[in-house]
Amino acid sequence: MNIGHARRKITPQGDIYLIGYRNLPNRLEPATGVHDDVFANAILFQQDDREVFLFNADVLEFEEGMAEEVKTMLAERYGIDRDCVLLSATHDHTSIVAYHRSWWTGKFNEDYYRWFLDTICQCFEECRANARPATCRMGKKVITGFYDNRIIPGELADNEVIVVSFFDTEGKPFAGFVNWAVHSACVGPDCTELTSELAGLTGKKLAQSLGYYPAMVVGAAGDCSDRNFRQGRGIPEVERVSTGLAEAISQIKLDREVVLDRIEPQTFYHTVAHDDFSLTLKCAVISLGGLHLFVFPSELGSDLGIRMKRECPVEGIVCGYTNGYFEYFLPAREYGLSFETERTQIPQGEPERLCDKFCQTTRLLGAADSRL
Repeated sequence: MNIGHARRKITPQGDIYLIGYRNLPNRLEPATGVHDDVFANAILFQQDDREVFLFNADVLEFEEGMAEEVKTMLAERYGIDRDCVLLSATHDHTSIVAYHRSWWTGKFNEDYYRWFLDTICQCFEECRANARPATCRMGKKVITGFYDNRIIPGELADNEVIVVSFFDTEGKPFAGFVNWAVHSACVGPDCTELTSELAGLTGKKLAQSLGYYPAMVVGAAGDCSDRNFRQGRGIPEVERVSTGLAEAISQIKLDREVVLDRIEPQTFYHTVAHDDFSLTLKCAVISLGGLHLFVFPSELGSDLGIRMKRECPVEGIVCGYTNGYFEYFLPAREYGLSFETERTQIPQGEPERLCDKFCQTTRLLGAADSRL
């Protein structure tokens, strides 16, 4: 398989307004500074005449409307399958708001939005231009002491961190991603500086040890954060936690070679309907051969992500916050224990039914892999 990569700074010019944390007066005023710039990292997977494009950015979320516009734009300009375009957010609660049409502060900026779309196209073109034959190696480790299940204190969430690296023909790493399941929300609502937060800062600090800036792909993090380990809420805390996590992740041994030799997307829909509420989710599992990507447009609870990876016939990567954002989908056992389950419009037990579909789809794709 060929792999291409690109990286772009996405910090706006001029006044910057922040996203995250609803109904805060400080989100109606410009940011007081830039602690560190926000970035996007893109990876392109090429196999024969098929491609998968992963665009991962230090933003809170991607609206479904934006995701559909980007899919159509890339399909029409470059011929990529719409179902193989993934807009992945790191869920940064202290990032930019200018690209977001419907955020409550009303600070959407049409010029920035169009620039952002053009940046996505530039990343795609750069990925195509530098795509090269690559081998894939990965490693994984359960990392503790920084975050856990924020709804049930003392219980782990999905604390498994997965590192996937791509090596050129000379054995040099040049691109890859980290898959973890934790909210990127260390600094808290009082922070008025732009920052790439926990995911972005950890990625930047990993660049030296990994040999590249990784995309930080957030998995089933709906019930997982640093809440039970915090020593403060501010820039010093996110610097402390990101430094510790980068050191721990850099020790993960890439001890498994993964064969990537096919691209096969399988899209499915899941409808939630009760009373006057109705929601239809577009989900997918994409087989890359030895890796399956679980594409979910919202945030899952950790039990569900763990199950999806466990039942995956190959290596599973949960891509939460991808191609949209809607509601919390948390395990039935957590209902009634937190504001997340009290405010969600998703009925108890519905997330498990959705998880059933993901597991069925990955098993079907795995069976196809075994016939190759």
